[in-house]
Amino acid sequence: MGERAIRAEGLSKKFGLTLRQSMKYGLHDVARKLLGRRNGDDVLRTGEFWAVDDVNFELRSGQALGIMGVNGSGKTTLLRILNGVYAPDRGRVQIRGRVGALIAAGAGFAPMLSGRENVYINGSLLGLTTKEIKGLMDEIVAFSELGDFIDLPVKNYSSGMYVRLGFAVAALSRPDVLLMDEVLAVGDLNFQKKCFDQILQLKRSGTAIVLVSHSPGAIWSVCDRGLFMDHGRAIVEGGVEDVVRAYDDQNSRNAVAADQQFSQAAANSGELQLGASIAEAQAGAKVGTGDVVCTDFRIVRSESEARVDELDFREPFFVEVDVTIMKPIDDFILRVVADAMHYRNIVTLDNYEQGCPIGRIEPGQYRFRIDVTDQNFRPGAYIFNVAVVSRKIGVHLFLWLKCARIVVRNPRRYFLYSDPMAVVFFGATYSHVRLESSS
Repeated sequence: MGERAIRAEGLSKKFGLTLRQSMKYGLHDVARKLLGRRNGDDVLRTGEFWAVDDVNFELRSGQALGIMGVNGSGKTTLLRILNGVYAPDRGRVQIRGRVGALIAAGAGFAPMLSGRENVYINGSLLGLTTKEIKGLMDEIVAFSELGDFIDLPVKNYSSGMYVRLGFAVAALSRPDVLLMDEVLAVGDLNFQKKCFDQILQLKRSGTAIVLVSHSPGAIWSVCDRGLFMDHGRAIVEGGVEDVVRAYDDQNSRNAVAADQQFSQAAANSGELQLGASIAEAQAGAKVGTGDVVCTDFRIVRSESEARVDELDFREPFFVEVDVTIMKPIDDFILRVVADAMHYRNIVTLDNYEQGCPIGRIEPGQYRFRIDVTDQNFRPGAYIFNVAVVSRKIGVHLFLWLKCARIVVRNPRRYFLYSDPMAVVFFGATYSHVRLESSS
């Protein structure tokens, strides 16, 4: 294992919620430090928040650390502290060697100067001599694929051209530490592959790499370890697959929360609205003819009656629906439909389809219980809808969309990374044989 390249101890950085507050507190802090007073750095003042809060990690030469987290979790702020753009309010960071950083497309480029002139400026900032930069120039131009555009003012560059040139300068200068923040997604597929090849080559040569990305595939392919951040704190620090699982689960929880907030804002009273439209139903309202009303919908664990909003992967569960029947209904059918956040109607639990016909049902209050013993949702966020229909009536007697939401968490046994749009898991076994050549 190589020598230690980065050591972060208790790194914390706070910001004001408004520009006015930030400027006020900033001037106050500068004056206080000029007078030699440093107390109070660990105290939040009115309108401040911790963008990074007590983050600790070590990274050695030849290792890569992947940092994941939803927007606003503090990833970029942490990277800017490592790069020296921000001074931490608490804690300290030690970095050994020359640092190359690609935190924002085109950051540090002078727009009126040509790409070639910017290469010399950025190379000098990285500690390279003019002779070293000149020796690397042809390689940088070839890698960035800019050709004659290298002498064009960079203000005329596209975002992809910015990224190609910025990455070429940062990576081909052979830094001891390379910091990157979700910039490779701008390039085309061929350039992205070339970048990953270069990153892996730098790792093999001993460069320590910190990669911030929302792409599980990028983190998994490059990094040896991971850091999952949420609200400025490092929630998970360890294996890459553990960090990807935590990131995926957090995205699912956020999707459920956002959908719930939208539905609550769009819905009216939430009571039965006779003749209401499907659009209102999609906002969470209950609609129907008035012959039947579902008063409650619950998802419970097989061993408990408690309502749940999260399940483990492949965990059995029960659906319970409380129904009040106002008038006799022939050929009564209760239908529960589950949606993924990005699809519609991925699975239906319909008593008639399940071979459990109910027939005529009389007025009264009922509780229906559906036992799902072979659940195979992939990890993600799911919405449930409930409907009551009759075989002999061509309209919904009752419809309640978005009556429940659940998150299916990532399993420990499997690493389900291949396609975030997939919604079901098929258990299967694999085997292979070598086919002998007929020649």
